[in-house]
Amino acid sequence: MRIPLALLLALAPPVPLAPADLDSAVADHMEVTGVPGLAYAVVGPDRIEHEGYEGVDGEGTPVDADTPFLWGSVAKPVTATAALLLEDQGRLDLDAPVDTYLPEFASFGADPTVRDLLYQTSGITLGIGTEVSDHYGTDAPSLEDRVAQIAASEPGEPGTHEYSSANYLVAGAVMERVTGDFAGFLRDEVLAPAGMDSALTGSEEARRAGLVPGHRLWWGTPVADATGVDDSGAAYGYLGGTLADLAAFARMQLEEDPPLLDAPSLARAREGAVPVPGSAQEYGLGWRETVLSGTEETVFFHGGAVPGYVALLVVLPERERAVVVLQNAYSMLADMHFQALGLNLARLVAGADTRGPVGAAPYGAAVWGATGVVAVVGAVTLWPGRGRRLAALRAVVGAAAVAAAVLLLSAAGPRPALLWLPDVAVAAVAAGALGAVAAVRAAVTLARRP
Repeated sequence: MRIPLALLLALAPPVPLAPADLDSAVADHMEVTGVPGLAYAVVGPDRIEHEGYEGVDGEGTPVDADTPFLWGSVAKPVTATAALLLEDQGRLDLDAPVDTYLPEFASFGADPTVRDLLYQTSGITLGIGTEVSDHYGTDAPSLEDRVAQIAASEPGEPGTHEYSSANYLVAGAVMERVTGDFAGFLRDEVLAPAGMDSALTGSEEARRAGLVPGHRLWWGTPVADATGVDDSGAAYGYLGGTLADLAAFARMQLEEDPPLLDAPSLARAREGAVPVPGSAQEYGLGWRETVLSGTEETVFFHGGAVPGYVALLVVLPERERAVVVLQNAYSMLADMHFQALGLNLARLVAGADTRGPVGAAPYGAAVWGATGVVAVVGAVTLWPGRGRRLAALRAVVGAAAVAAAVLLLSAAGPRPALLWLPDVAVAAVAAGALGAVAAVRAAVTLARRP
């Protein structure tokens, strides 16, 4: 049973903001993570109640109110809002099959509706999402080609939530077909009315806004080398802008009279409708619903990342507040290392204690483990000597290194691995190359007569 929001607001005593505690949590996070720059805000229904800007961008310029960030999958609730607006205008039926708008999608081995795309229950898999996302520049496949690639892919389990950015890429293609210019519709009828005045939807807008490279981790060190913007990706992850832009979207979730749709419609969109396997979350129309750990409060949130940037938006309706955090560094294996800050700020807003910064143990184990493998394989490969025992050792170690490198790069895909996990991928390639040399040396030695 859902308790009416008005009753929740009456029952939940207001928690005065403690800016010093918020700022202290941010300082602790920056010290532990080494993130070069970030911006954060606590938002109420009328204004930003507290905000902060720390560190520098990828060119060493101090982060301030004009600094743009990419938002990653926080674009998804914005895209879902655009779909709801088109439905409200009578131009889109969320319960119509996708091939109503994209006849070329009829070849997909399931029959998803537009709503299924937004709930991510369409049968589109994570694997195909990895293949079709994060393409940059003039050589990037077109939106039409990517839709065709998704339509030709093998479905997973329709009706079950499987997170895949390909769902929102197809949803964007549907709205492109309906509007004739999805990016233009998004700018003119969603972003501008919402007060997201400097939000960006593509690489040219990013260039004009002064977006600079974000940071990827190379052996734990943030390096500003992430420069890509996917021009077909605004619907699933390549939306961006300043802290004020995303704060405006957050504020819209709290207003009694929002500039788009109405408060009940936005609240229904946030509500979890399908369970997220393996978690206590439910997924709505571009939103996740869960109970914030360390509290008893229901929150609605979405996080997101692209190479070099990570973002989190958390709405706490019982407190009539939201938390927005934007950061300019990321590694896929250190997701909670970065995202813990937004959750800790939300706990403070809810009157609870923080859980402190989160370490990056999975990332450290992967990158230093892979580097250790390179060292071992290199030592075995280059060790002087041509004895048969050493050759046998080289054969075993070399074959194992090649197999491990092939397994890693084939599981993630060479391009996504190098994009999202550059240091681990480079170490894997180095280990595989050294392993191949070791195997060849072993074969030459063992081929000789004893």
